[in-house]
Amino acid sequence: MRKLWAILAMTMVLVFVWPFNAKAGDDTDYVLGNDMRRIPIPVTYSVSKVIINLGDKVGPLNQAEDLFIDERGLLYVVDTGNARIIKLDKKGAVLGVYGGPKDKPFNTPKGVFVDWSGDMYVADTGNGRIVHLSQDGEFVEEFTKPESSLIDPNYPFKPAKIAIDATGYIYILNESDYHGFITIDAYNRFRGYVAPTRLPFSLTQTLVRFFATPEQKEQLAKQLPPSHSNFVIHDDGMIYATTSYVNNDQIKKLNSIGKNIYKHDISFGEHLDDAGNPIVPNFVDIAVDKNGIINALEAESRKIYQYDRDGNLLTVFGGLGSWKGRLDSPSSLVVDDDGNIYVLDKALNNIQVFEPTAFMKYIHQALALYYDGRYQEAVTPWQEVLKIDANYELAHRGIAKAFMKQERWREAMAEYRAGDDQEGYSRAFSEYRHQLYRQYFGLVVLAIIAITVLIYWAIRHLKALSDTTLYEIITWQGGSKRWI
Repeated sequence: MRKLWAILAMTMVLVFVWPFNAKAGDDTDYVLGNDMRRIPIPVTYSVSKVIINLGDKVGPLNQAEDLFIDERGLLYVVDTGNARIIKLDKKGAVLGVYGGPKDKPFNTPKGVFVDWSGDMYVADTGNGRIVHLSQDGEFVEEFTKPESSLIDPNYPFKPAKIAIDATGYIYILNESDYHGFITIDAYNRFRGYVAPTRLPFSLTQTLVRFFATPEQKEQLAKQLPPSHSNFVIHDDGMIYATTSYVNNDQIKKLNSIGKNIYKHDISFGEHLDDAGNPIVPNFVDIAVDKNGIINALEAESRKIYQYDRDGNLLTVFGGLGSWKGRLDSPSSLVVDDDGNIYVLDKALNNIQVFEPTAFMKYIHQALALYYDGRYQEAVTPWQEVLKIDANYELAHRGIAKAFMKQERWREAMAEYRAGDDQEGYSRAFSEYRHQLYRQYFGLVVLAIIAITVLIYWAIRHLKALSDTTLYEIITWQGGSKRWI
């Protein structure tokens, strides 16, 4: 009996004393609170398919670097290690394999863009060119380094990612180039750099420069800004870009002239991993769906961070692992019209298809209705979200925004409070206060007038009463009686 109690006691010690990590990111999806604390939420995505076996004729992927989905829903894989582009249908069946022109095949390609007609534009990084192929893989033309004195000669032309905007300009992410995206026209003429990166301000480096020796200053002068790691041009013309290994502005939303419309110094991702160790976010790809929902792939944590078009975090899922739903060395992601997210893993040599759960679909539906101006209709899916997770703060904020559009200030205040949004609550309170002023302004004015008249009457009455009393006192003093 004593042995049994000893074993039980030892078990309790191991359970309650033995160190372990229990964090929201280990087994559940989560969002981040205002204090960057992880808040568990219901599962937002589940793996519906894993594309790994492409058949004996095609063979396995090898260090694949990029994905693209065209307007017909066809999937293109840049199989970098095998120097080829693979076209797949929605079910993962191979439709074509393209290795580039026979006289000069691809060499370490890293990016692909497909236009509305199905023509492919391949970033043939190793050959320093962009290759234009027809939808059948036939060579059409190539774009090489444009001739211009404005291009920095210290950076060789090594296109890694490409996109084409509505005007036909080709945007090129040149490998490790901080000058910004190179833009060329259909005639291979240089049209300028867009969205160059800058070195972030550092007080420490500023002080070091002030006291540094000439040699140290020379070393500091050699520091270069970080370069963009990936980008995509959305249907609305906005450029969404990622930058690796920076503490702020990891995701940018750029207009046509390259200005970031997000607030400066906003931080995306996290600065601690699942074990609590400090990391610097390394976003390697970004995909934006038809409703402006942003999906960003972070390679350090092997997770997908999803934001709405205003930069509010919707969910975080994924994580390090070699089993279904986890990632080892993720390199690219795309999203289709149904909201499915395709994630390419260059170490596992597979593509996992993440399908949104009912919980996530309600969130996307609510956001789509809100951004479409259908504010009242957006409340219903937000309420469905709260039925599943009553603590999902963004749902409360979404309902509050709908109430704000309907000028239901008090209800908006309550929802903002539930959503832990102090700024939103202050806006709603300010509007509610103004509403009270407008609503009761007439009564307030009448009350002020009435009080003024009452005070005036009271003063006159008191003055008359005091004059009468003083007269009586004087009269008594002048008579036979005196007050003592």
